[in-house]
Amino acid sequence: MNTFNFIEKYKILPKLCDDLVDYYKNNNEYKFDRQDILNTKEVIFYNDSNNKVVRSFFDILLKCVTNYMIKYKLNNKVQISKTNNIQHYQSKTGYVNLHYEKNKENPKRQLVYMVYLNTIKKGGGTEFPFQNTIIKAIKGNLIIWPADFTHPHKGIISETEEKYIATGWLEII
Repeated sequence: MNTFNFIEKYKILPKLCDDLVDYYKNNNEYKFDRQDILNTKEVIFYNDSNNKVVRSFFDILLKCVTNYMIKYKLNNKVQISKTNNIQHYQSKTGYVNLHYEKNKENPKRQLVYMVYLNTIKKGGGTEFPFQNTIIKAIKGNLIIWPADFTHPHKGIISETEEKYIATGWLEII
């Protein structure tokens, strides 16, 4: 019998990570303070964006999602959520509450993606306690996993380093 934890890791080029961080730093129109996490900001980017960096990222993401869906024989049609986020966490901050992504407000979410846009030497990763898995924050690591209650997760704080991630969802259409 095969045992899967349904968390898959892919890679994107470091240059694209740098370009997404630059997109975050240069974007003031869609930049917001996170109300639930002190010293954290996010930039929203949209699935219909014409920005060259965003389009390049989505092209790569869709290839990874296609590979994921083939591997697990998923037949549902999905699309990238309209809104996606680039999040910046200062040192000593992060989303440490155990949570999952599908809920009453977002019932169409099927998969989650997250890409680490910088490498964190100590801490900074993501823990999936029920899968007994910790994903290290390594620049270019793109992970995809189920959005449902089977995959609660939480961020791991870095006491000394800031963290950038891009994250979003694939929704059933």
